[in-house]
Amino acid sequence: MLSIYVCLAIFVALLYLLKTFSVKRVKFHYRNLIAICLGVLFGWAIYRWVPQESYKELVYYFKTVSNLYIRGLKLMIVPIVFISICYTLVKINDQENIGKKFRQIITYFVASVLGAGSIALVMSKIFNFPALIQVDDSMASHIAKGYSQRIDALSDASIGKVVYGLTQKIPTSIFDGFASNNIVGTLVVALLVGLAIRKMQKKKPQEMQRAINALSSLQIIINSMTTFIIKWTPYGVLSLMTMAVAKNGPSLFGDLLQFVGIAYLTMAFIFAMHLIVLSFRGVKPWEQLKGMLPALITGFSTQSSGATLPVTIKCLEENRGVDAETASLTASLGTTMGMNACGAMWPVFMIVLATGVNNQMGLENIDLTSVASIISMLLAVVISSFGIAGLPGTASFAAITAMTIMGVSPQVMGVVLTFVLSIDSLIDMGRTATNIFGVSSAATFISRGK
Repeated sequence: MLSIYVCLAIFVALLYLLKTFSVKRVKFHYRNLIAICLGVLFGWAIYRWVPQESYKELVYYFKTVSNLYIRGLKLMIVPIVFISICYTLVKINDQENIGKKFRQIITYFVASVLGAGSIALVMSKIFNFPALIQVDDSMASHIAKGYSQRIDALSDASIGKVVYGLTQKIPTSIFDGFASNNIVGTLVVALLVGLAIRKMQKKKPQEMQRAINALSSLQIIINSMTTFIIKWTPYGVLSLMTMAVAKNGPSLFGDLLQFVGIAYLTMAFIFAMHLIVLSFRGVKPWEQLKGMLPALITGFSTQSSGATLPVTIKCLEENRGVDAETASLTASLGTTMGMNACGAMWPVFMIVLATGVNNQMGLENIDLTSVASIISMLLAVVISSFGIAGLPGTASFAAITAMTIMGVSPQVMGVVLTFVLSIDSLIDMGRTATNIFGVSSAATFISRGK
């Protein structure tokens, strides 16, 4: 019992320390980095010296702080997406600019997903992914535990069914879409409302002006609420990192270390890809990285691009000088599509790993050396990258969809996903940060092209 009180006292002291840094006006992203370091050290100490029974009680105190932060961010997702899309649509000068803006965003997303998928394919070939998994009985016995329901739900997927599945995310009730944090549904409703206001502006100018003024006022209120919640980030990061390290200990950094290293190296190349593209717009790499650092740290700690949406928009507008309409539109769409790591790198990794498992199990081989197979895989990756939720763990759904389109059997999927199960959370941190950087690069690239 004493260990619980000691840990709580230390935890409160660390929270107070972060508060002190805030009072002394230490820069926001530095406070987040300090919170990560403190969380790792504190979590490691708990794993090393605190009994498991005591930690089971302690974790609820940590979760209380992290829940306030994460739920606060998630609370803002739907209103930010709805208000941002509506207000952007009514403020864009003409109808042609609306279509142009959407085409630019979707084009960048598709191109970046193809680029990220290609990088992942090259890296998986260089490091011989097909030989990484050694199938054994213990692995096969764990298949049903982690992923059987997900695999069964998508085991008969095809391109047509996946595309049809996207339409199923359109809510049949406006309020249901909002209540369930359905980003696709929220986007659809926001588009309809925004376009309706534009259409009626000539017929009912006074009434529509009142609607526009109301949207403008709501945007100010939502931005104020969001700014207040964002200030909690260092405390949320401290709690999240403490729990991650306290739960897993050395295994967080040791299990399948080679695979983790390759994944992060691949993500570094994806970052570099975007920085090279941005250089054609005169963007300096360090300035882009520094400007988006608060969003990258928030995404890394929360493992949710959806929850990080408020921070992403704030960084784009205030640190990178992206106009409000481009920042809001790109970041909002980027919570459900164009995810370079979750929607591109991860499915490619899983497909290549599946080829090795297929060979060991004597199943039909998936030939990834032919041009046709590579094109099919990249097409599957692009399709699977649209419509996924910006929440922790959804990369597995994108991977299952892409593997199914490529003809990977449910049994092989289970073996592949079981292989990465123990380190998925650690890699998901980097995947989320990579997704956010890709989205922010799209917004910066488009904004600088005016």
